[in-house]
Amino acid sequence: MTGPVTPRAVGERVDLDAVPSRVRSWLEAELGGRIGSAVTQVGGMSPGPAARIVLDSGERFFVKAVGAELNPRTPRLFRHELAVLRVLPAVDYRASLVAAYDDGEWVALVLDDVDGGHPDLTDSATLDAVRAVVRAQSRELTPDPVALGVPSLSATVRRWHATVAGAEPGIRTRLPAWWLEREEELLARIWSLSERLPSESWCHLDVRDDNLLRRPDGSVVIVDWGMSRPGPPWVDEVLLDLHDVTSPVFDERVAALPAYGGACDHGRDDAVTDLVLALGISLAVLAHGPAPQGLPRLASFRREESRRLLVGAARRLGVA
Repeated sequence: MTGPVTPRAVGERVDLDAVPSRVRSWLEAELGGRIGSAVTQVGGMSPGPAARIVLDSGERFFVKAVGAELNPRTPRLFRHELAVLRVLPAVDYRASLVAAYDDGEWVALVLDDVDGGHPDLTDSATLDAVRAVVRAQSRELTPDPVALGVPSLSATVRRWHATVAGAEPGIRTRLPAWWLEREEELLARIWSLSERLPSESWCHLDVRDDNLLRRPDGSVVIVDWGMSRPGPPWVDEVLLDLHDVTSPVFDERVAALPAYGGACDHGRDDAVTDLVLALGISLAVLAHGPAPQGLPRLASFRREESRRLLVGAARRLGVA
């Protein structure tokens, strides 16, 4: 990749003014002041508002909200994030929860506003700073201190396997030739991967440029815990490096992953390959489904990501 990374925007994000009046009234009552300004932020996978707000008092917060009317699945992700944020310890590299609202239809989260922008992961110094924080957090969250009892990454991989194995013939014809030639073998690798991903850590599982902020002083903050769940401690650092998955640089970084000890380090190189494969092929299948409500660009995002991931998987499998 070259040039700065532009945060993805797959949803038709609305401004804060679009939330029901009851949500805005709650915000001002909860925060103790009138909202003087609200600046909508770009990027992300939600059709709901995400805004930096300033009260008349000058206090600053970050607010994101969504209603089932915008997308029926996203409120569940917000509720999951809320449960996680209530348990995670307060540290400098995570935005702290300030308040939350849930009336059964609309969910809103208020967090500390982070003075910063999305990092350019193609800049080596920036990437090093982000990596240090991701690695520190992985150690902090091993063993898993959250323990919410939600499905693990292993369970997610089994769901991906089912998605690909059950793909309709018309979709299968659009998959790469090398996949179709070795489909039975590769599906077996994905199924066995679910048994090779120990749930030793609480993992963010959505480490991308648009879920990261870098302050003016260079410090990094990780945001958006809607996809988080138990998994191996190395996985967030691998996800961070997926922007280089088509390059041997990715292989070098996988080889340089720290040892965490325990079951997670056994066969890690093959597990990384199969994780890239599983994610890439499942996205390729899902990209041909109907666009979810409020997320009109999700299909194109999935297609672009799947192509890149499958190039990386094919290279690591030696079939490119």
